[in-house]
Amino acid sequence: MVNVGQRGVWRGLGVILFLVILSLSVTSCLSTETARVTPTPTKTPRPTFTPVPAQPTLTHTPTATLTPMPEPTDEPTATATGTPTSMPEPTETPEPSATPWPTLDPNACPLTGLTVSDPALLERRPLAIKVQNAPLSRPQFGLPQADIVYEHLSEAGITRFTGIYLCQDVAKIGSVRSARFIDLEIPAMYKSLMALSGTSPGLLPKLEKSDFSDRLFWYDRGINSAGFYRDKELRQQGLAIEHTLFGDPAKIWEIAEKKDINQPQDLKGLTFDRVTPEGGAPATSIHIPYPHRDMVVDYRFDAELGTYLRTQGGKPFIDAVTGEQISATNIVVLYANHVDADFYEDFPRTNHPSVQIQIWGTGPVVVFRDGLAYEGLWARPQREDMVVFRDPTGQVPIPLKPGNTWIQLVPLEGHRWTFEATWASEE
Repeated sequence: MVNVGQRGVWRGLGVILFLVILSLSVTSCLSTETARVTPTPTKTPRPTFTPVPAQPTLTHTPTATLTPMPEPTDEPTATATGTPTSMPEPTETPEPSATPWPTLDPNACPLTGLTVSDPALLERRPLAIKVQNAPLSRPQFGLPQADIVYEHLSEAGITRFTGIYLCQDVAKIGSVRSARFIDLEIPAMYKSLMALSGTSPGLLPKLEKSDFSDRLFWYDRGINSAGFYRDKELRQQGLAIEHTLFGDPAKIWEIAEKKDINQPQDLKGLTFDRVTPEGGAPATSIHIPYPHRDMVVDYRFDAELGTYLRTQGGKPFIDAVTGEQISATNIVVLYANHVDADFYEDFPRTNHPSVQIQIWGTGPVVVFRDGLAYEGLWARPQREDMVVFRDPTGQVPIPLKPGNTWIQLVPLEGHRWTFEATWASEE
């Protein structure tokens, strides 16, 4: 039997329960209304890549770790754990794509797709040369004549260039500076000569033991150093001596000829097409915020020229010879693992570790041409392969427009310098 007091208690509980249910109902209505609000659209800087290839031939680059490298010996041995390297030995040999390599005209440059002014230019080995990018070194010499330019993070948030030269003659390149970890990969990709001023103590033995050590032009070590010279006029103007070293490409190729290392190379891989491919998204401006403010890169597409005009640190990026703003026909933003090494580039201060940029395997890429952006995958299955660009399935080439290409190396997520490149249409 329930007394009056008990009934009062139960009535009170019922009122509380009713209020709770009413509150939940109101909250639900509010949540529903909130969900209907359309957020302000924003540009997603880096695309989400979830390739599902019909014929899987490529895999994404694994989680970033510093990759070991075997010490060269007379007899082949297993890789020693913990010894630094530039690239892992592949466990299998995948084909870079199901698509056959394109066939170029015999007189077309394999790095630009353009017909060369003299077929004899193709009868030499490509030249990779290290170019400084500190503000004091600007404007640089020779960058417009490079077939391909790689820009990469060096240390302290600054960037540096490696230019690849084959299909044009150029009188002067520089200023020339020291190599970085990425330069253990680029000469292997392009079977090139490699010209540099010097290197940090940690990187020095890796270059000396590299598989292209016989093709080094190394000023500080006196290795084929006749291919370089100091610009005395710049020195007299007060420019610091480290910014006054320049490469003489004609002399470098002459030395290579005498040393019997100047043979033409098989450079298959890149695809070119003057016709603008379908599927591109409007992208007339590109923003690449390298960490140092003087290194922030912007490109603006000039529809009349059909090229991207380059700005760095908020200023037009100028060629020292012509005084004109440097431009590129193709811009490639290539995302790769960046891993801090166990040695330093600013030795002996040891503030800034060297960075291994793992440009092997596959990863996301955005190719810009004709004011459009094409998202896809880059691929480099084997050490001797050039990096190539494919659609999100990894099968169909993204053709470059015939002309020069600037490749911007950008860290994947997880590195201390991780950032997002962005692009948009100004129209």
